[in-house]
Order: sequence, then structure tokens, then C-alpha cells
Amino acid sequence: MHRRHFLAAAGAIGLTGLARSAAAAAEPVMAEVSDDGLTGRFFAAPGMTDRPAVLLLGGSGGGFQPNADAMDLARAGFPVLTLAYFKGFQQHLPDRLPAQLKDIPLEYFFKAIDWLKARPEVADRKVVVMGESRGGELSLLLAAHRPDLAGVIAFVPSHVVWGAVAPEGAAWTLEGKPLTFLDSTYVPKEPMSLAFIRALDGPAAAVEAAAIPVEKIRGRILLLSTEADGLWPSTRMADAVMARLEAKRWRGKRDHIRYPDASHLMMGTGPGITKMGSGAYAIDFGGTAEGTATARADAWARVKAFLGEV
Repeated sequence: MHRRHFLAAAGAIGLTGLARSAAAAAEPVMAEVSDDGLTGRFFAAPGMTDRPAVLLLGGSGGGFQPNADAMDLARAGFPVLTLAYFKGFQQHLPDRLPAQLKDIPLEYFFKAIDWLKARPEVADRKVVVMGESRGGELSLLLAAHRPDLAGVIAFVPSHVVWGAVAPEGAAWTLEGKPLTFLDSTYVPKEPMSLAFIRALDGPAAAVEAAAIPVEKIRGRILLLSTEADGLWPSTRMADAVMARLEAKRWRGKRDHIRYPDASHLMMGTGPGITKMGSGAYAIDFGGTAEGTATARADAWARVKAFLGEV
């Protein structure tokens, strides 16, 4: 039986914001989750029951997605478990997490899905997995292996499995074995997206070997991409997901929303960013500030509508 880390009264474990007035009783609260080796944060309003819920996953930056994003969904009535699966830029996280995106077992996420489904706040047949970039890739992978999920929301996703961020090797494992991945080689000083485009333009057999079997997904699918993506060709890859579903005669509800001028960082509340760092450490995520803000607002509204309909 799962240990509970969500506070109903004083003396429970792991909840932030202990001092809350009666007037704010309905405001969502955050609980740290460490059950079964998980490193997560659970957001829900006290008294909430039997609601659609989200497993929220970040990308190659590692760590947790912003609390504000999870809290916003919880305020809208959707419990959220935001899950860290490697440290990345958040090296202060517990040592049970790997430092880099390499050899991450899918079973870790299966535990998180089961944890969510067991919560009284959550309708066990209405868990949706949502992620961005490598987290979008991961979300499609998880949905392909967990037919009990109600849906998947993939921001700037990939239709294939890619390798570890660093060092070289597999990003994901299943039953102790590395998942086949498509290898990409980055050339310094050139746009990062070219490394992925070269790999996708390579031997068709290698691309197919690394393809995510999205036709195995049983829940609804929402893909959100940007044609101005500065990190990888997310619209091309999301189109490939849709094409595979069509070729496999997949009959579920699916949609792909393309934004013309948005940053790679499309998931979440607020206006977002298009660039980070400077000089040799500068990263251009693509798009314009206006296009990114517009896309993020529209995409986030679509997320809430999707969750309300599962």
C-alpha cells in the first residue's frame, strides 16, 4: 500500500505551506512525494475527489517543471503529479535521481502512474501524461506502453526515440534493456536542429527502428508544435506521429496544433522565453516573444479543455 504524503491535518508528512486559513481551505496545496523511490510534487485542493489528473514531465533540462504550472492546473480542478526523473540543471535534488538523461527506466514512470491512479483525488481511468520536448517524446512512449492512460498531451514532441543527452548511450530502458534510438551528431556553432534533421533524413530503416509505436496508444492524443522551433523540427516530427497513426488506421481522437512563430519552450503559463544565455552559451529556442506568448496562452487553454473532456 502506498504511503500518503498529502496533509489532511497537522502531523502529516511532506506538505509545504502548513499554515493556511480556513478562508483559503480550497486553495490547492503541494505535497512532496518520495513513495517507491519517486521524486515528485503533488498538487491538489483539499477535498477534491475523482478528478482527471496529470503526470507532468519536463524535458532535457531535468528536474521539476515550474510549480506555478502545476498549481494553475490544480486550481482548474485537475490534480497534478510533477515528476523529476534526472537532476539536469537542478543538481540539488536527491541523490536517488541520476544526474543526466541516460538509462532512465520506463518502470519509474509506471510507478508514478500507479501512484496517481491510487489517489482519492484522482479518477483512476482519467490519468493523462503531459510533457515537453524530450518529455513530449517520453509522454508518447509511456502512453504507448500504458493502455490504461486516458490521454497524452505532447508539446514539441518527437515521433522517434533519441539517445541520452550526455554521455552517449540510451535515454530510456525497459525491463533493463535500452530502447533503440536514433543517433544524432551535433556540430558546434551550427543550429542544433540540423543534427536532428540530418538523422531524420538518414536511412529509413534506422528511423523506423527508433519509431515510437504510437498506434498502441488507447487514449486521446493532443500534439502541439511550433514551425519556428530552434532546437529540433517539432512540427515535422508531430506530423510524422499523425502520419503513422493514419497509416496504422488508428481510430482514436487525435489533434495536432501547429504554431507559426513560437519558441521551443511552449508548455506552461506566462509569456515564455525565446533565448537564454549569451556568447558561446547562448541558446535560441526560436520564435518571437509575441508569437510565443500567443501560442503558450492558446496551448494552455487547449490543455485545460482536453483535460475537461477525458
